[in-house]
Amino acid sequence: MSAKELPVIDLRLAKGTTRGALVKQLREALTDVGFIYLAGVDGCDEGELLRLTHWFFSLPIETRMKISKKSFNPASDYEYRGYFPVIQGEVSHKEGFEVGAKLETQLSSPDKLEEKIFYEDNQWPVDPSGDTTFTDYFRTWMENYHQKMTEASLELLRLISEGFDAPTEFFTPLFTPDHLSTLRLIHYPPRPHPPESARVGEVVIQTGEHRDSVMLTLLTTFKQYPGLQVRWKDDSILDVPHRPGLLVVNIGMVLAAISGGKLKATSHRVIDCCGDRFSVPFFLEPRYHGNINIVLPGGTPTLTTDPEEEVPYGPWIFNKITRFAEYKDLIKRVAKDGTSM
Repeated sequence: MSAKELPVIDLRLAKGTTRGALVKQLREALTDVGFIYLAGVDGCDEGELLRLTHWFFSLPIETRMKISKKSFNPASDYEYRGYFPVIQGEVSHKEGFEVGAKLETQLSSPDKLEEKIFYEDNQWPVDPSGDTTFTDYFRTWMENYHQKMTEASLELLRLISEGFDAPTEFFTPLFTPDHLSTLRLIHYPPRPHPPESARVGEVVIQTGEHRDSVMLTLLTTFKQYPGLQVRWKDDSILDVPHRPGLLVVNIGMVLAAISGGKLKATSHRVIDCCGDRFSVPFFLEPRYHGNINIVLPGGTPTLTTDPEEEVPYGPWIFNKITRFAEYKDLIKRVAKDGTSM
């Protein structure tokens, strides 16, 4: 591995006698950079994922808007899950489709409107022709892919736990039942006339430099669509090229906090490479009431000055997403409407 290249972690080494060495390798990588390539993930079929992503964004805009959120379609009953269009004039220049996990339990009497929002059912596209054959396949495939990414993410957390001499299932209570994890299909259209706020020197920004708020992000990239860049530890910018069959994984702010800052939540951005770009991140997120004010052995609490105070993930992340353009109107409506729909 060169001085400026993401390390590769192979999940297939998590079984048998190679697990201990993998645990050590993973901890070193995530405390050094916070970004890795991940190999050996079951269900990682980037060819089919790209085909289905292309299909979704090739649907007529009218079809996509029918499953949009209320922020963009006032007739919609959905606030959080579904499609969002490009928001003109923003630094972030993308459209997306978001899928959550299947609920294991029936949500009853949420104490806040925002909890009900997070646990919305998924929306799914309807083929304009009325034929359900492909749309049914699309739904089943995406639900299965969400589950496969969840399983890979939780195995990474088990390896991280062991790397800190914590119980293997240290993180499990945060995700059972009904975690909030999101699978997002993204299309970045070209932007030939970007606002000045989306320029950094000669570079045109599609998504501004940021750190993910979640636990982990597992990102599928595609060969023909470059543009992902990471802020390296010497403060330089590193291009992250596509590598066939490998996911790009990074630490989120929640996991960095739980590690007492030992695991790095690294800044990254997406730049315009003069054409359309597609990618598919999976954001591993705890359940709404999961207490994220916990610390791995050897760490110091960083979310609050009171180590005994519970910090539920749902309200914490709700306050964080205000910085994303696609959620700004949602925040305003919740503040206005209070605790009931």
